[in-house]
Amino acid sequence: MCFLLLFSCEENKNSAQKNESVPGNYYQLSEDNIEIFLPKYFEKYSETEYKELILKIKDQRLKKAELNRFNYMKFSKGNMYYFKDILSSTLISAKILQYYDFSKRESSQILGMMSQKCEDYAFFNEEKCKKLTAGFSAKGLTKVFKAVYEVTHEEKVTYNTCYLISSNYKTLMLNFYSVLDTDYNKYIEKLIIK
Repeated sequence: MCFLLLFSCEENKNSAQKNESVPGNYYQLSEDNIEIFLPKYFEKYSETEYKELILKIKDQRLKKAELNRFNYMKFSKGNMYYFKDILSSTLISAKILQYYDFSKRESSQILGMMSQKCEDYAFFNEEKCKKLTAGFSAKGLTKVFKAVYEVTHEEKVTYNTCYLISSNYKTLMLNFYSVLDTDYNKYIEKLIIK
């Protein structure tokens, strides 16, 4: 289950400094008045730059899968932001969604929708999707649902860590795609939604 010590989005950066030992940087999602805190070595990319990165992928199956995911997200409603770790293959997408105020009661429905999307995407790309963990956490007006999936193709394994976050009448979906099963909770705790 997800054990998040969540934040109040009404807090300012000074209160977020209680996790100073977490190395990383803030990035502005300027069109949506949100600041996300990501691990060191991540860079923000425009839509065009991100597509160029995808087109440079040598593995044709992986390139096709990533282009499909990129196009799906690009053409869906809401602003989209892209980040990549310059030292590894970790990708992050941040999608602004229509505000959705959910509670623990809706967690099983959210999990069902996320799992179905993962399975559909995996099937389309000849992969397998397996849920590893999922959970809900809330503090004040901030609600977070987290699910972690293992996506496999032959012997290659990728982890998709999804966070659905609602606070201050905004909803954000963060997806971390990595070859490592990493816990990003400490970065999510520092998120600022104004």
